[in-house]
Amino acid sequence: MTVALGAFNYGFGFATFATSIGQPGFYEYFALDPTTSYTNSILGAVNALFFFGACIGALGSGPLADHIGRRWTIQIAAVVSTIGGALAAGSVHIAMLIVVRILQGAGLGALATLTPVYLAESSTASKRGMLTGLHGFFLVSGYNISSWVGFGCFYAENLTFGWRGPIAFTCIPALLLAIGCIWVPESPRYLLMRGRPDDAWRNLQRLHHDRHDPSDSAAHEEFVNMKAQIEFEREQPSGYLDILRTPSYRKRAFLSCFVQFAANNTGGLVINYYSVILYGNLGLSPSISLLMYCIYTLIGALGNLFSLLTVDKTGRRFALLTGFTGVLVALIIEIAMLAEYVPYGNIAGTKVAVFAIMFFVFFYGLFIDAASFIYSSEIYPTNIRSRGMALATFTYFVACITYVTPGAVAIASIGWRYYLLFMCLTVITIVVIYFVYPETNQKSLEELAAYFGETVIMDTDLSHDKCDHGVGGRYGEKNSVEHAERMS
Repeated sequence: MTVALGAFNYGFGFATFATSIGQPGFYEYFALDPTTSYTNSILGAVNALFFFGACIGALGSGPLADHIGRRWTIQIAAVVSTIGGALAAGSVHIAMLIVVRILQGAGLGALATLTPVYLAESSTASKRGMLTGLHGFFLVSGYNISSWVGFGCFYAENLTFGWRGPIAFTCIPALLLAIGCIWVPESPRYLLMRGRPDDAWRNLQRLHHDRHDPSDSAAHEEFVNMKAQIEFEREQPSGYLDILRTPSYRKRAFLSCFVQFAANNTGGLVINYYSVILYGNLGLSPSISLLMYCIYTLIGALGNLFSLLTVDKTGRRFALLTGFTGVLVALIIEIAMLAEYVPYGNIAGTKVAVFAIMFFVFFYGLFIDAASFIYSSEIYPTNIRSRGMALATFTYFVACITYVTPGAVAIASIGWRYYLLFMCLTVITIVVIYFVYPETNQKSLEELAAYFGETVIMDTDLSHDKCDHGVGGRYGEKNSVEHAERMS
């Protein structure tokens, strides 16, 4: 949960600006007219450069996490996020706000990348969906807490505090994460990659100890297989270019990146980021628009909570297919209402349009949010997991730039037609996931190599005595090699 604060930081920091643009003091302080195309362009620029910073943070965090460790990189990213948030809250000019949002985006982009990596690497196979799913739950919880902070600040007598306050509050969870990481153990799989098996065993034993298994025999068995597989993977290429050049790695990267891009293809971030504007277009008052945004993100957070409790039972494919089908239905309803009823002041049509937005986030939060990050992080072998997840989150942020940047202008100019794009892309997503994506549920991270035609190193002699004999040694080498030859 401490590491999952990284996801909370990203959600809180990302969504804060969505509430700030709903504050009258924001437009007054920067002398912006919310009804002009110039203001829409400024909002697009702030969002685009935030995601540009997130892209830099994502790509930079992958190699850094392989060199200095997952824990240290998360801690550094938390400090960068704190500094960026403080400077953004103190912005005295719109240009300053744009620049420091890049810095904040870099820190948050790194956190969004490495949080699911650490959670996946530190979990058991049976609970990996639940623990990695904390990323999605904490991320959307960040959205929700940010929305309530923004709603409360709307009533501040000091209009400047109305938009500065929410941004300043982003420093609090970032500081908590930076301090909390002091006591977080390093990922055992990372330590094995760095040739430190004794430290890896101590951390794995600490993380996977079961009071019903006082001798830690299950942890020993897991460690033996993990060590054998990672020793093999250490000799394999691990750079960004190597991921693109190696066929099996390239396939993994496609599955990981596509599901992140597909999540944005639903239009979820456009609805989330510009929902306050969207509710205003539906005729709701500014305060009610902010309140509806609070309810929207609360539904998403509760959906993620239920998802992390069930995804290990239902599987990843079921969650993704159900989620994308549900949001497709919601998009169709929303488009119909916006096209035929809302422009003519039809009250019933407006209510259905609001319902469709809530219906959308219910399916997105319950089935897509957590499952997409779980799948993206667990599909890679240890030697390329941090870089592979960096590519996935980079793809996610590129999609954010693609759809969110023109969002304000598009909603103002073409309205409901913008959502036709998301509807068509979601249909394509459902087809691709159904025919291409394998199920990864209840498999160890090392066992997933078999799906991609790679060598799986598994020790076939897992006696407890053998496990006790030199935890840091090269035990089981003969059986591992023989098993690998059979697998090949």
